Amino acid sequence: LTRCQTAGFKIGKYNHLGETVHPGSMNRTMTAADEEALRTALRQFFPAANGPLLSYSTCLFTNTPDGHFIIDRHPCHSQVLILSACSGHGFKMSSGIGLHAADMVLAAASTSSSSSPTHASAALERDKELALHRISTKREGHADFLRQAQQMAQLRWAA
Repeated sequence: LTRCQTAGFKIGKYNHLGETVHPGSMNRTMTAADEEALRTALRQFFPAANGPLLSYSTCLFTNTPDGHFIIDRHPCHSQVLILSACSGHGFKMSSGIGLHAADMVLAAASTSSSSSPTHASAALERDKELALHRISTKREGHADFLRQAQQMAQLRWAA
């Protein structure tokens, strides 16, 4: 069999050891702790797949401090959208994040005089959906970002 035809079972566990690493200096060798974290899941959910290890690779992803996407306008420059589709699962969500971004741009382009009740209702629904992803001092790590953004805006205006 060629490499593409090799029988096996692929498994991964989201942030299995809870590590924070730098991609340039991390150890990419599978440890006994790495394997055991995955084998625990295999034994519980896929016992027939708990055979010999055929190969392994490291999968890295970025994450926000609280693990949620960021989909919001810049706090000092409302014409700028900030989209952080990281959080380990952003690729599979990118089309939905793109739709939300398009809605935000189109909503900003429409004027209140041309908004229909249906459009207003849709905007309220979108805002509820995005509440978890807004930049907020209530979210872990966001207070520092907001403080830095405000300082940068003040410096820019002072110059």
